[in-house]
Amino acid sequence: MIGARCLAALAFAAGVLPAVAADAPPVLATGASPAVAAGVPPAAAAPAGYPAELPPLGRVRSAIEEAPDVRAASALRDAGLAERRQLIAGPHEWSTRAEYRNRRTSDTPVVDRFGEWELALERAVRRSGKAELDRRLGDQRVTQAEVALADARHETARRLLTTWYQVLREQAAAGVLDEQAALAAREVEIIARRRQLGDASLLDEQQAQAAAAQTEAAARSARERAERARRQLAGQFPTLAPPAGAALPTPGESTDDLAALGEAALQEDHGLQLARAAAARGRLESERAAAERRPDPTLGIRYGSERAGAERLVGVFVSIPFGGEARRAAADASLARAAAFEQLAEARLRQLSGDVGALQVAVSAGLSRWQAAQSGAQLQARVAERVALSNQLGETGFTEVLLARRQALDAALLATAAHVDVLESRARLLLDAHRLWDFDSPAD
Repeated sequence: MIGARCLAALAFAAGVLPAVAADAPPVLATGASPAVAAGVPPAAAAPAGYPAELPPLGRVRSAIEEAPDVRAASALRDAGLAERRQLIAGPHEWSTRAEYRNRRTSDTPVVDRFGEWELALERAVRRSGKAELDRRLGDQRVTQAEVALADARHETARRLLTTWYQVLREQAAAGVLDEQAALAAREVEIIARRRQLGDASLLDEQQAQAAAAQTEAAARSARERAERARRQLAGQFPTLAPPAGAALPTPGESTDDLAALGEAALQEDHGLQLARAAAARGRLESERAAAERRPDPTLGIRYGSERAGAERLVGVFVSIPFGGEARRAAADASLARAAAFEQLAEARLRQLSGDVGALQVAVSAGLSRWQAAQSGAQLQARVAERVALSNQLGETGFTEVLLARRQALDAALLATAAHVDVLESRARLLLDAHRLWDFDSPAD
């Protein structure tokens, strides 16, 4: 038995068994392995400060502009332009009225019959002030439609960013599990060889085989999740190529002013702008409804013939409706809706303040959290290798090796997730602050 252990130690030293030098990287991946797919565009083609793990700007813009939500918002913007023309033209149009009648008279010995007719042309006229309110309301509808289009672009960009990083996260986890599965398979071969030399038991070999099978199953499940994430990305953005195999960039110290980015995210948020635009439109509509309590008069001119043309008549007329309870109720309802829109805008501002604050915390703490997780994963991987070496020398059992490997795997997955999280949180803050994918800005 002593000879077998010596042979095992010699094999370990010769490189048959996995070993970790003091300055060597750990066997388990922690998010920086080439097996981790990240889809990095060439650095030379990317603008300064553009996150390297994201797709090129041109492809992103094409994917966003071709999204159905953005196309629908663009069509609604065109509808807003048409509505402005409609409001400027006004609700009233010229109308004509024709009348024919037959007159019968018997005031003479002979009964006379006469054909008579009358034509009228009339049009209601907007009162003073209503036309200006309609023009302002039309401009506000166009403004709201344009903000809605910008909001659709931004929400589509958010969805693309979230889906992209989900693909990176699943692919990174699959890379870690693939490496662990390869390591477990290699350990099965080592244990089998040691058993042939009499330095391992049948139980050790069976435990190694069971651990390898379990790790391979976990790796296949991770690959399946990664493929599902890629399919989801392809389904939502068919023109955008999925991430290709490349290493995730190392997060560096952020030079951005988080307070300035947070303030920009609050001021430039399209959802808040849309809520405020809706509130402004509600105020204008309430003013217009209040003005409508004074009805518009209708002016007209008419021309007619009586007694078979013996008499001709020309006249003008005016009709003025009397405003009633219906107009008063419509004005009250419009005023209440305007107040509701004001409160919805305030609610959006409060929610946005909380979201931006949480995102700032994630960005500021993300780097240190990833560094701690990365360091812990490297140390845990080395511990696992030392435990494996101790097992080779007969100092520990194989159960301790399996436990150490499991802990190292968990630490590696935690570090990989933290790696993607810190990249995503920074990109999300840049996106919300309109420093990333702001295709509504002339600068982009």
